[in-house]
Formats: sequence, C-alpha cells, structure tokens
Amino acid sequence: MNKIKIGIIGTGNIAKTHAGNLKSIPEVSLGPVFDIQTNRSQAFAQDFGMTVRNSIEEVFSDSDAVYITVPNKLHAELTLKALSAGKHVFCEKPFALNIDDAEKIVKAVNEAGVVYQIGFNRRFAPVYKKMKNFILSGDLVPASFNIKMNRGELQSPPWTSDPEVTGGFLFESTLHLIDMVRYLFGEVKKVTAVGSKTIYPCVDDFSMIFEMKNGVHGVFSSSAHTTWIYPFERVEVYGNHFAIYNDEMETVTYCSGLNQPYNQETFSTLPIEKRWGFIQEDLLFISRLLGKQEDDMDLIATHIDGYKNVELIENIYQQVGLGR
Repeated sequence: MNKIKIGIIGTGNIAKTHAGNLKSIPEVSLGPVFDIQTNRSQAFAQDFGMTVRNSIEEVFSDSDAVYITVPNKLHAELTLKALSAGKHVFCEKPFALNIDDAEKIVKAVNEAGVVYQIGFNRRFAPVYKKMKNFILSGDLVPASFNIKMNRGELQSPPWTSDPEVTGGFLFESTLHLIDMVRYLFGEVKKVTAVGSKTIYPCVDDFSMIFEMKNGVHGVFSSSAHTTWIYPFERVEVYGNHFAIYNDEMETVTYCSGLNQPYNQETFSTLPIEKRWGFIQEDLLFISRLLGKQEDDMDLIATHIDGYKNVELIENIYQQVGLGR
C-alpha cells in the first residue's frame, strides 16, 4: 500500500507534536520539511527522518498533504498556496486573521475539493468529549454556561503580545474556547463584549456575553496577565439539575441530579498528546485522507467553522473599539 506523504511547513513545538504523532501512524510517510530558519529545518529533519526543502513550493511538489504550523499571520497565505497546489491541508488555528482572507479560504477549499482541517485539539480532548456526549445523549440539556480561558503572560515568546503577528490575543489560546462555544452549544445569535488594554500593547482583557440561537446563554472571560494559576481553562455547563465542569484537560467533574453524588474523572495519567486531543485529531485527518468514515467525524473543525470563528472575533474587536 502506498503511504500518504506528509510535508510540514514550520518547525516549532506544535510541529514536533504532530510529527511525533504522524510518525506512529503506519499509513503515513513523513516527507519534506521547510522552515525559514534552515538550521531548524535540519534539526527537525534529523529528529523525524524527513527531508529538508528550500521552499514551500518544493514541499508541495513532494507531498500529498501538508501541515501548516507557522506563526498566525502566515496561515492564510500558506493555506491559499497549498490549496492552489491541490494539496490536502491541516492548518493550526487560527483559520485566518480577517474576514477577507477567511472568505478566500472558504472559496478555495470548496473549489479545490481537498481535505481541509483546522487544529482545534480541544474538540478531541477527553474532558470536552465527555461534555459533548452528555449533551448529545440528552442527559444534559444546557441552559447556560460560564467559561474562562486565561494566559499567565504575553512575554514568552515576545511576539505573543504583537497583534501584527498573532492577529490579537483572541486568536491565541482564547480562540480554542470560542470554538468550543459553537461546538457545544450551537450557533451564536448575539455576542456582547467589552475589553481593555491593561498591561500589554494588545487588548489583553475581555468580558463577553453569548446568546445562542437555541436560547442557551453564557459568560466568557479571558485575561492575558493572570499568572499561571490553576486552572487557566474551565468550561462550566448548567442544565436540568445537571452541572459539569473541567479543570484544564486534567479532570471533569459532574453531578447528574438533585441529591446525587458528584462524579469526577481524571485524565492526568494519559500522555499529553492524548489528554489534549492531538493524536486523535491527527488520526482523524489521516482517516479522512484514506476515505474512511470514522465515528468521530463530528469532531472535525472545517473551513466553515474557521470562517464563523473569524466572524465572531471580528465582531468582538469591533465592539471593544481599541484595535487589536
């Protein structure tokens, strides 16, 4: 059987995570790699048995599918080039940094007829799958929610506070749970937002109220200067005398009725690649390339999800009125 040859553009930490996962999948062959810093490409290629290429075009010509794992500001440009070359694409979030680029990518994906997937690993993390399964089964009928997604700082690496690189703080870790709002509760009817530039040059504090089309509503706060106090990430869902919440990707706690004991499941002993959903999203991407219809197809973040998330974030920034 011919293996799927995967090329990788960008050699940061997330690229290493994906390369390690892909190397363990029998149907995959790791092929070309490119990074603008040649020494990084060479070290990466040596670690994962890949071949260094001198341009993204060389990566396209020697691969069936590409992983785009570069800084945020380059995602749209490289995605459009990969789609134009007819390549299947796995791109780390964000999808794009403005609605114009988002529209171009949606059009390009539809015209190219290839497999496209965004790296929203939280969808695959066991803590969030547990929430989703309770909702799908009807055991939990959400009425409201409370979400926080914080960062301790925007200092390491230094460019994380530069909206010219990131697109703004909302396109960093906060975006994962903006996606989770839609994934768990459906489409957004209205979002109301305020924010401030407290410490960093970008907007680094947000308070948001979401009203969903199905009547669910909730509060979402995100701060970029909290210290790394645990947990930096939590989703609480309240339903029909049913409540559930997570502490990062470590535990999920729930109580399924009045006068019922609470239950807690812990995933802290799982490898981080599985606990955070990275291996699951890579396996599903490869299954899609092989034409398989897996049970978890509903977990996929598509180009439509990408577009709607960009649309939401642009709306929030416009309401805050402080730029990015």
